[in-house]
Amino acid sequence: MNEQQKKRFSHSEKQQLITLIKYSTLFLVLLVLVIAFSRFSLESFEAFHSIRLFALFGLGVLGINIFYYGFLMFLACLRYRPRRTLSDGELPTCTVIVPAYNEGKSVLNALDSVLASDYPAAKLEILAIDDGSADDTWYWIKLAAARSGGRITPVKLEKNGGKRHALYRGIRQSRAEVIVTVDSDSVVEPDTLRLLNSPFADSKIAGVAGSIRVLNLQDGILPRMMDVNFVFGFEIMRSAQSVLGSVFCTPGALSAYRRAALLPFLDQWVDQKFFGEPAHIAEDRALATFLLADDHRIVFQRNAVARTIIPSSYRTTCKMLLRWGRGDVRETCSMYRFAFRKFSWFHLGIQFNLLMQTMWLFLPVLLLPLTLAAACAAPEAFLQGLILGMIAWSTIPAFIYSTRRGGSEAIFAYTFAIFKLVFLFWIGPYCLVSVRNSKWMTRGRETSHSSATAQPATNQHAI
Repeated sequence: MNEQQKKRFSHSEKQQLITLIKYSTLFLVLLVLVIAFSRFSLESFEAFHSIRLFALFGLGVLGINIFYYGFLMFLACLRYRPRRTLSDGELPTCTVIVPAYNEGKSVLNALDSVLASDYPAAKLEILAIDDGSADDTWYWIKLAAARSGGRITPVKLEKNGGKRHALYRGIRQSRAEVIVTVDSDSVVEPDTLRLLNSPFADSKIAGVAGSIRVLNLQDGILPRMMDVNFVFGFEIMRSAQSVLGSVFCTPGALSAYRRAALLPFLDQWVDQKFFGEPAHIAEDRALATFLLADDHRIVFQRNAVARTIIPSSYRTTCKMLLRWGRGDVRETCSMYRFAFRKFSWFHLGIQFNLLMQTMWLFLPVLLLPLTLAAACAAPEAFLQGLILGMIAWSTIPAFIYSTRRGGSEAIFAYTFAIFKLVFLFWIGPYCLVSVRNSKWMTRGRETSHSSATAQPATNQHAI
């Protein structure tokens, strides 16, 4: 071993030690908060015999969550690594599908970012699909295609059929090995496509989830809070699931699929129904569900980044979260049809994550009456426990955000916890009772950010 190798080895050991110290410190902080929560809860609740069982049950649920969080942190922070980046010769042929409906100039920004990708031009096809827009979206697609030198193929659907049908059209039209989906209000970095397609060197992998960050941070506090909140969903949850090869959701803003793995169930997916009604939402989560049902592996590529526009008003944020929540409920229920048919390490990972996700979806609603009773019977202890719990669970995304991205934005993890408690507490229960609602609700939304400024009407048909 030469001196240079020794130095690299020492540096690697040093980094591992620093990582271990960081996460050990975080674990100790959370442990102190949990002990404090337990002390306050038991001492105060024991005086109220009618809710003593609830207090003990609550502590049991808390213990399960702590174990699960610890398990996720272990996998995400100590076991997860992005896949090796492929050279030009190793990369697969790829079709990028950008579906758009009433997105205006945002679609031009999305297409320009894809066009600027560091990906072999001979292996890259770009399909820009106008899903029957009523605004000037087609103008911007034609403009992007005209200046792309033939690399962008514009597709005009006369009737709006929904994002699922637009993607279906693109997948059927493609002849590439890999399908990449990019939302029309998102932009990708130059190396994103190369990084996103690199995991397909492993023949077992059929899906890759990209990492999503917020594009319009300047539009207010809500996009900034959501950017920090995404840390748990991507940096922790998807990283941990990736180690097990079973990422539950491939985000529509940036995901890649092995086309040969999609074809067997593509017609079933596009015609998917829920309680007899066409499923217009959760098309990305449904694709992942179908792939996992066929025993395909899905991984997360953390360094493949897309930045997307997030609603900046309370009303549109609620609509987005309702759509996501209803999709989660639907696909979580759908996964029970296959999750427990086999018992391998791969399926055990699916089963464990599925049970925990089910608990997160349904248990808060089932325990709501008991929670209200506890708040009335012992308000001081309830408030103490609530505050400690919010601090504990917010510390995890705040810590990860500050470690991975730096800056003071991590503080928004705590403001989001308060915002969620006060203004978004109703989202989960309402998703359960309105799960049959398949309305998209935010398609064709008004865009207030500068990147979506529309072209004057006189130029709409210039091309």
